[in-house]
Amino acid sequence: MVNPDYNILKDWMFGKLTALLENIPSNPEYPILKMSLGEPTLKIPDFAKNILEENFNDWGKYPPSTAIPIFGNSVIRYVERRYPSAKNILTLEENIVPVPGTREPLHLVGLLAKNLKIGKTLALVTNPFYHAWRAGSISSGSDIYWLNALPENNYLPDIFNIPEKILSSSVIMYICSPSNPHGSVASLSYLKKAILLARKYNFILAVDECYCDIFRMNKPKPPGALEAAANLGNGLDNLIIFNSLSKRSNASGMRAGFIAGDKKIIEKYKLLVSNGASPVPIPIQKVAASLYEDENHHTKACIHYDQNFSIVEKYLKPFNKDFRLPDAGFFLWLKVKNDQQAAKILWNKFSLRVMPGSFMGKNIDGLNPGTGFLRISVVDNKEVIEETMKRIQLFLKLEIS
Repeated sequence: MVNPDYNILKDWMFGKLTALLENIPSNPEYPILKMSLGEPTLKIPDFAKNILEENFNDWGKYPPSTAIPIFGNSVIRYVERRYPSAKNILTLEENIVPVPGTREPLHLVGLLAKNLKIGKTLALVTNPFYHAWRAGSISSGSDIYWLNALPENNYLPDIFNIPEKILSSSVIMYICSPSNPHGSVASLSYLKKAILLARKYNFILAVDECYCDIFRMNKPKPPGALEAAANLGNGLDNLIIFNSLSKRSNASGMRAGFIAGDKKIIEKYKLLVSNGASPVPIPIQKVAASLYEDENHHTKACIHYDQNFSIVEKYLKPFNKDFRLPDAGFFLWLKVKNDQQAAKILWNKFSLRVMPGSFMGKNIDGLNPGTGFLRISVVDNKEVIEETMKRIQLFLKLEIS
């Protein structure tokens, strides 16, 4: 009666974490701190509220499946500021769709890969993974071929050694840069290689760039797939990128962003929206346009995360020989002896809720690349981050002893 392929979605990291901790009490001596979710705590700029109020009557209008000009043009200007070498690579009519965050389109793009090839097909998915990548792979009608992101490859999937037989059967590849959960950044040459593979073997390359604007201020900005495509020439064939205001503008609840890429993919995606997906309301598109235009609030966010990671480094580096700061994003990927046991101890002794890395990964041939790590969100104010790191430091001392 119901498609059994989707039963696998019950295997969800937040559901697993709830089950792991449900019979374990927290420590009443410590206030509960939840650091398992990547939800920014900085304020959305005040001008967003004013724009919503000024455009209140637009709530009475059906939203289009396409970008209104003020939104689409702001996205083009944002891309050209962010990636100067990608100037003129996007057009409003052919290459951009507003989306309600990126979870939905990461899933729905899988439908566009369905029946792309005859016979048994594969979806190439980075492991550890974000659950929407897996959902999209199921919707593509494909089996998943997991691409482990390991330390020896800077926590990026090894796309250079995928067997040709696998590539020939693939209809979609999901990669993420900067990566969730590691905060690793794919180089321009890496992104170009991924695009060339997609073109050679005719599959959709879906690049999740939700964390592209959360970078360290003392390092180069992460390159993007649009930039790589511009560098290669031959347009945007086979490529689609996903960008969200949830991280850049602290607007997780607003559900706004865009997808951009190959005009053939974008054309079909617009049809999906017209026939059954979620268009972005006009007032939201107008607020989103203003957020993509404004760099001041974004710079403040990057400074905030830099300061938070300075606190993290001060407390944890002396007690963890494998300590590494992420190149981008706002998650700490912390090496521990046993990630699930560590999560239970941190909750029971220190009232600290963190995500075991093994809950984000898939065990393939005896290897789960998330095992032995914790994903810790570093989004809160400095006082909360300092208190969190004090508790984790106490835990690390227990591990050492």
